[in-house]
Amino acid sequence: MCVTVINVGYGDAILFQLKNGYTALLDGGSALESEFEGDSYRIRSADYLARQQIEHLNAVIISHIHEDHVCGLEAVLQQTVVDHLYVPYPVEPFLKGCELTPASNAPRSVPLYVAALNAYRRILLHAKEKGIPVTVLKAGQVLKFGIDTKMRILAPKSCVVDAYMEIVERAYSLEADTNAVTECLIRLDATSNHTSMLLRFELGDIVFLSAADSCPSEWDEVPEIFFKNVNVLKLPHHGQMDSISESFMKNMPLEYIITTSASDRRYHSANQAVYQKLAAIFPAEHPPHFLFSDEREYPPYFSQPEGFQAIKLVMDSGMVIPEFIRIQ
Repeated sequence: MCVTVINVGYGDAILFQLKNGYTALLDGGSALESEFEGDSYRIRSADYLARQQIEHLNAVIISHIHEDHVCGLEAVLQQTVVDHLYVPYPVEPFLKGCELTPASNAPRSVPLYVAALNAYRRILLHAKEKGIPVTVLKAGQVLKFGIDTKMRILAPKSCVVDAYMEIVERAYSLEADTNAVTECLIRLDATSNHTSMLLRFELGDIVFLSAADSCPSEWDEVPEIFFKNVNVLKLPHHGQMDSISESFMKNMPLEYIITTSASDRRYHSANQAVYQKLAAIFPAEHPPHFLFSDEREYPPYFSQPEGFQAIKLVMDSGMVIPEFIRIQ
């Protein structure tokens, strides 16, 4: 089986291809032109799927609402047959809502959040129109994708989602009052990461923990046992300083740590101090390997000067073998 981290620049798009033919996409990266123009290595998730001749997805999973996770999925849903959509939020409030617009003087991150919120709503409308089942996932649930393959939902907390949805519904109810809506949108943008799903994929003998933007500060209610045998970690929040915690990570027998950050390292992502601290956590005789989805060089941890469009992790017989995918 394979887990492929697509190089969408700053953002997440992770493709799961199981031995039984089950194929799932977790998030879809950005839809911003600026994220891809002038960079021959970055590729939109929809374009990657097309180049790999993937026209059918058994599942699309959305971790949370932010532009670099959601907006690339609209193109994916337009060109592929999707059997099921999995989301972290109640569906009906979004279907009853409307397109929202922030005030012109809103903080610069808010228009990006609104683009994601509106895209998320359109995705749900598309699913309803096409008859695609939508399942709301909650912490504690386990989905089986095959005989030896499970996805275990570890976060977010229900109380955090409930609080977030109260603000969502308030924003929709105030659509005529731009300033009041903008206040809601600012709060939603600031708290959306707290609603991000933390997903544990049990792939035969390998455990892959995908954190999206769920940071360790949100993991206090997760049973400790679910961190003890993680082999591969998709680092939370693009490797910013809030992405690590020794208390959670020191007991993970990690072989690979993956960072999905743009090579310009904006927002202090792929932060050098993060990798220094991670390197100090693990024994020097058996350190984890660091992988970066959009870097060519990150000394002393990583070097792939030829560039690539994706990192494919081939998992077989308890081993993880990375392959760097270059599309001509």
